Amino acid sequence: MSETPTTSKSGAASGRAETIFTIALFLFAVFFLWQATTISDPPRNIAVGSRTFPFLIGGVMLIASIGLLIKRFRTASDKPQEPESQLAMAAAEEEDSAISDWPAVITVFVFLIGLFLLLEPVGFCLSMTLFIFGLATFFNRRIWLANLIVGVGFSGCFYYLFTQVLEIPLPNGVLSAWF
Repeated sequence: MSETPTTSKSGAASGRAETIFTIALFLFAVFFLWQATTISDPPRNIAVGSRTFPFLIGGVMLIASIGLLIKRFRTASDKPQEPESQLAMAAAEEEDSAISDWPAVITVFVFLIGLFLLLEPVGFCLSMTLFIFGLATFFNRRIWLANLIVGVGFSGCFYYLFTQVLEIPLPNGVLSAWF
């Protein structure tokens, strides 16, 4: 019996953190879509412009965040009739939906913020390489050379795809002398 209050306090704190995270994700998706509307399209009549991918990404984030919000508040409003059954369901649900690796979540969030902040001044290629290399190395430190190769290759291929094939300008930053 002495474990029940501890479990419920821990579950309540975890539930509060998840609720705050889902609301923050929804607000970020709305902000992201609002910022995507400020992107100016070139004066050409093309189907895929500079706004297309930000709108797609923002739309997917908004749909995912709405789904998470619905799931979060539906779970909070479901009340089983028996207290023992409620405790068993809460424990089972906590195992399934609780975030178990908060340092990884925080690291990914910090890297995303860093990517957004460095994109303009540093440029797409360098900031995306740092983002991919940093995250991949955080999750698997043993193959840092492969992580670096993947980061450089990914950012180089996507830079070429966007600037040459789709003709969507990307920031060059400090590497503007070479591009």
